[in-house]
Amino acid sequence: MTIHRLFLSLIITGMSIMGGLAESISLPALHVSGNQLQDAEGHNVTLHGVMDTPNPYFNGYRWGNKCEVSTATACINYFDKLFTAITDHSKGTYCTVFRLHLDPCWTNNGTATGENDISKFSPNRLRIYLNRLYAPIMVKALSHGLYVVVRPPGVCPKTIQVGDDYQKYLLQVWDSVTNNAVVMAHQGQIMFELANEPVTVKDAQGVENSNVSLHDFFQPIVDLIRKKGYTGVIWVPGYGYQSQYGPYSVNPITGDNIGYAVHVYPGWYGTYNTSFTKEAFYQQFLNQVPVQKTNPIIVTEIDWSPEKPGAGHYNEFNQWVPANYGTWGTETTTHFGNPWKYVMDRCGNISMTLGGTGEYIDIDKYLSERTITRPFSGTDEACDKAAWEWYKAYYEADRGTGVHAVFAENRHDSRCYNLLGQRINFSSHGIIIRDGKKFINKLK
Repeated sequence: MTIHRLFLSLIITGMSIMGGLAESISLPALHVSGNQLQDAEGHNVTLHGVMDTPNPYFNGYRWGNKCEVSTATACINYFDKLFTAITDHSKGTYCTVFRLHLDPCWTNNGTATGENDISKFSPNRLRIYLNRLYAPIMVKALSHGLYVVVRPPGVCPKTIQVGDDYQKYLLQVWDSVTNNAVVMAHQGQIMFELANEPVTVKDAQGVENSNVSLHDFFQPIVDLIRKKGYTGVIWVPGYGYQSQYGPYSVNPITGDNIGYAVHVYPGWYGTYNTSFTKEAFYQQFLNQVPVQKTNPIIVTEIDWSPEKPGAGHYNEFNQWVPANYGTWGTETTTHFGNPWKYVMDRCGNISMTLGGTGEYIDIDKYLSERTITRPFSGTDEACDKAAWEWYKAYYEADRGTGVHAVFAENRHDSRCYNLLGQRINFSSHGIIIRDGKKFINKLK
């Protein structure tokens, strides 16, 4: 066979494989319209799920103890099982999105000093494991009805600056990601989160967190991705561990299909204050994330569980967090979770992923018994129970099989809207009237 014929054969084979893959994925493509994430029919969409990382340590060594070619298949099969468990409606699980960390365990040559150390990063290993690990995991997620948000390897150093090595690193990462055929074939279902938890961002003149620093750091990355032909949704982070977005009100990221990726934990957005109320939470969230008015939001990290005896830890803001049932944040659904849900419902354009699959289901019980249960036994005040209830309600409301009313932002009377933006009418007794049936308004 001549080189020309061999090359043509490889192209045809690749197109055939990609065509078969495309046919197996039935998720509607998503885009940004105004401050909403929407499907092709113009329905507003919010996504709800979990994040996770293919790392032996963080996966409890359930599939192996090394990040190498010989363990890649076992890792893929492990995540395929998790995806089955978190999307089993018959058992009460209703995840619709998965945040995938391109874990540096697979992309580093040698041992780094921490997740913010890019000195060991290997572009070649990233290319290899995009094909052998990350893309297959994405395909497994899509086949289970999960949209995918891809996060780059590691976390931001404490200080990053326009033109520095870390910006160059991110440009290199996203250049490689957009060279992957699977990613580019599913741009409407696979989305990008440009970086994880910037703390301080300096502009080109060295000014910290100025009105141009965020724009000037991330706009070139967005431009590169678009130049490569990727047209899907890009989620852009803020500074302060993804809690501050004010500069984008002055200098927003330009282009189509732009949203903002936010983190929310107990103690943030004024939730440690004694005067904290759900309305105060809402107002402080808008103060810090004003781009909610103009773009869709996805909260890619959030969790909580009640305090219990044991050693705690210091969070990103050097605040002491008491021990809990196994989450990063210590709080209850009553005092933090439900007020957060009020924020989501008032805004109407916020998606979210819990901080780990193990915060949504009991992984070991599922793997050993194929039983799908909540992970935090002994309490109903953790994020697991709340997420089981919320995700199901949001899923049904999105598809018109249930009612989950949310406030309209300009609400001055008894009007409410469901998650599709459709008007919901109320009787004088606060009962939702829909399709000739009555539903209890759970927000009353």
